[in-house]
Amino acid sequence: ALNSNEDLTVKYGCSCHNNGDTSDRVVVMITGVPIMYEAGNTYDLIITVADSLTLSGGNGNSTGGFLLSSDGIGVFSWGENQDIRQAEDRLEDISHSDTDSDGIWEIMWTAPSEDLGQINFWLAGNSVDGAGIPDENDYWNLLSFSINPPGTISNDESDSTLQTRTISV
Repeated sequence: ALNSNEDLTVKYGCSCHNNGDTSDRVVVMITGVPIMYEAGNTYDLIITVADSLTLSGGNGNSTGGFLLSSDGIGVFSWGENQDIRQAEDRLEDISHSDTDSDGIWEIMWTAPSEDLGQINFWLAGNSVDGAGIPDENDYWNLLSFSINPPGTISNDESDSTLQTRTISV
């Protein structure tokens, strides 16, 4: 959960991969994010982390990982077939338990049982070359987003406003 500077990796980034610098080569994406949460509802989310060169058919990194936080608001869960675990030293956050060759993980997030206001999320993703060491050929990027509290969007809004969204960087 903490980088080598003792900061939260999910909020401040990785200090070992790519010499500590973010990279626009990494696509970090989450799909299924509601505009507004309903208390106690569970939302199916898909996290994708990939090298943009690989996505465009080029020769890029093909292994990925992630770290996701909601600062302990709501509950993350996942199926047994997902290589996911609680983050070390920060059990309310989740991370990959093994790097993934397609960089896709399916998770669920259950909203809190009461209105706790806007909920902020942070997602860190890395695309690595598979050499087994964190080096300048391993790339990472950060994504942050929020979900509005119940009642902030009326049911009179258009269907497109009320649907879930995909957020990426």
